[in-house]
Amino acid sequence: MSIKKYLPKRQYTFSVSATLEYNIEATSEEEARKILVNKGGLDISYDEIYLDENDYKMAECIEEIDLDDN
Repeated sequence: MSIKKYLPKRQYTFSVSATLEYNIEATSEEEARKILVNKGGLDISYDEIYLDENDYKMAECIEEIDLDDN
């Protein structure tokens, strides 16, 4: 029998860094920044998301849950 069968099942949550790009129409960079800060993620969505293999390799494990206890 495999020892893997006896290991408790766990859930791992990772935080992965990513770069989001937003295209914002404004009359100045200052105005665009205000729009981004005030509405980013609410009324405007990102146009591109960039990740590479290293982003996943450097991911931080932020939570572990023992699923056998539930």
